[in-house]
Amino acid sequence: MTGYERLKAAIVSTIIRDIPKPFWVDLRAMARQAYLDVFSQISNDPNMVREQRIDRLRQDRHYRMEHVLSSLADRHGIAKSHTVLAENSQHYVYATKGDIGMTQSYVPAIGELPKPAKYFDRLAGANEIPRLDLGDEPPETLIGKKYYGLIAHNPIGRKFDAEEQKLGMVQFCIPSGDGKAWAVELAIEDLTSSYLEDKKDAGMKRDPMWKDRGKEEEKK
Repeated sequence: MTGYERLKAAIVSTIIRDIPKPFWVDLRAMARQAYLDVFSQISNDPNMVREQRIDRLRQDRHYRMEHVLSSLADRHGIAKSHTVLAENSQHYVYATKGDIGMTQSYVPAIGELPKPAKYFDRLAGANEIPRLDLGDEPPETLIGKKYYGLIAHNPIGRKFDAEEQKLGMVQFCIPSGDGKAWAVELAIEDLTSSYLEDKKDAGMKRDPMWKDRGKEEEKK
């Protein structure tokens, strides 16, 4: 097993332990709907300058996906904060459970880093937050995590078009130590298939072998 394979296995096992599978299943469905809804909203706004619609689409989609992450955290018992991560007076949703901390961002293409690449600075700052009484903030959001990940998502294409602006892919990505590349990229579909209950269910589909006691007696 290579170093990358060991790292990936460690991260996946930690995610499976700390984050419930339905979180990822719901994420995919809710992100798909968010992309459809925001495109419909912008394309039907008569007050938008045509050439600026794609910029407004990215902006509104960001805030809709922030709401998706916040709602998923509530639904699946994951601690969250709307104020711990901030930059230039803008706040970002931060969700965490166990050794996993996460936020979300649009990326121009899967495999690319968020632009501007301030994401890593925000997450690194989570480790440096003073342990003070911050009111309603869940204590878990103030504790450093072993792995910080990004829910990275993007549309199918780049043009302002109904088909091209549908959800393309959602991945959970862990940055490298220097923040210059992704150390591990996990497609949501691959991640959900790694949960043990799927493998157990597959193993339980075989019909049990029942002995016919009557026939056994006839043989005697």
